[in-house]
Amino acid sequence: MSHALSLAELRKSYGTQSVLAGVSFEVPKGAIVGLLGPNGAGKSTLIRSIMGIVSPDEGTIQLDGKPWSRALVRGIGYLPEERGLYKDMRVGDQAVYFSRLKGMGKSDAVRELRLWFEKLEVEGWWDKKVSDISKGMAQKIQFICTVVHKPGLLILDEPLSGFDPINARLIIQQVRALAAEGTSILLSTHDMPSVERLCDHVVLLNQGQVVLSGGADDLRESGWTGEQDVVFKGNDIAFTNALGALAHLDSIGPDTAEGTRRAHLRLRDTTPPGQLLQALGGAVEVLEFVKVRPTMESLFIEAVNASETLAT
Repeated sequence: MSHALSLAELRKSYGTQSVLAGVSFEVPKGAIVGLLGPNGAGKSTLIRSIMGIVSPDEGTIQLDGKPWSRALVRGIGYLPEERGLYKDMRVGDQAVYFSRLKGMGKSDAVRELRLWFEKLEVEGWWDKKVSDISKGMAQKIQFICTVVHKPGLLILDEPLSGFDPINARLIIQQVRALAAEGTSILLSTHDMPSVERLCDHVVLLNQGQVVLSGGADDLRESGWTGEQDVVFKGNDIAFTNALGALAHLDSIGPDTAEGTRRAHLRLRDTTPPGQLLQALGGAVEVLEFVKVRPTMESLFIEAVNASETLAT
């Protein structure tokens, strides 16, 4: 399988402190990979290594199957967490300037930028000075400057930081659209809901090492501990008796619809969900039987705690 980015055994130390301790993972073409980790996990050093801002001590980086080079890095779309625009320049002039730095001709840059300004609803700000626009508006402009040259690989560091929910949704829609068109995306963020909404794959770093990686859905499925939500009509006692030794009842109470009840329970280790559903169906009218998979945040916390326990 072809990969937009491949990292193998990356190591980086500053003095006696190891920041990257053998990091390996891949970003498949057209995939959105979430890069997660607590503060100090090594995410920033990793991204800076990919971008050539720092040099790893050991390991290899491949871009689109080729050994790392500055020429290949120039084709990456990179939105750093620390952002800034030239305040005295006009928005359109600045966007054209950044586009031309990425190798675009002026007429092509203007045409593509106009399209992006319309997509992100900032078309009325082309002739405004950067000093006259809001922080959120400036972030949209920087996102546009990052993607306008149609890079095969995008590295986005906290791309939703500072956005209100409406504009965050707009950015999420565009990130999804870019991935659907074949762009590969490495998304570094602390925003777990955006990871669940966007990412196909997840890589979790802690103390410079990969402590969890895989498909987002696969990780949530494998982390399932038997939690189940059941909405039903019927008698609570009959429901509880039907559970028997098949599951532990955590809570039970009224649901939103009149006359219905909602229970949250946890299956015993050896109980197949189908067996429980059959038992409940004989005692009450089951309206919903929903597996409650762990959130990415809970998996994140569990993996970090486990890695730190092993390290002590």
